[in-house]
Amino acid sequence: MQDAKFLRIYLTESDHIDGVPVMQAVLELCRDAGLSGMTVMRGIEGMGLHGVHSSAFLSLSSELPLIVEAVDEADKIDLAIKKLKPRLGHRLLATWPVSIMRGDEE
Repeated sequence: MQDAKFLRIYLTESDHIDGVPVMQAVLELCRDAGLSGMTVMRGIEGMGLHGVHSSAFLSLSSELPLIVEAVDEADKIDLAIKKLKPRLGHRLLATWPVSIMRGDEE
């Protein structure tokens, strides 16, 4: 097992950073920080500062929640946060320590 850090960022599909769709901007900033991998998940419903966002009634809402997650070495996550923080505004970011291993490791 190896000590690492988990990063989760809560976004909304319609968000932009510096005129770029938020998902693309966040992924680029994290890649620049050296993170080795990230996952983006699209939520079907969420609630936050700006109310409830839902895919109910077959709407094609662009206000649906996005969650971006990464697990990496703590120093790489910390660098990503340093790059992200000035651009995230009100958006929520969470981290916590984790232990990681690959399935094929003993």
